[in-house]
Amino acid sequence: MAELVVKVPEKMKEKMPKIGWVNWSSVVAKAISERLEDIEELKLKMKVAEISEIAEDDDRAVKESLCEEVVKSVEETIKSGKKPMTIGERDKMMGL
Repeated sequence: MAELVVKVPEKMKEKMPKIGWVNWSSVVAKAISERLEDIEELKLKMKVAEISEIAEDDDRAVKESLCEEVVKSVEETIKSGKKPMTIGERDKMMGL
């Protein structure tokens, strides 16, 4: 495992040894892991919003699996040399 130095306020550091049953390394590792997952989810949502023309103020929940599927589909379309269809183009094609 890699080592990481974490700076905490002095008062916090003084309290930590008094709670000897807590594995502080695990606490920090879990917090970092959760933050990294949050960042990855945010990146995915930003990518979906970018390619699907979803308004930034649209706060409806989107399943992560759906986000991944949309990103994969668009990336495959782009790699094939085709331009992804916009919502406007789709609506026009469907007569909406």
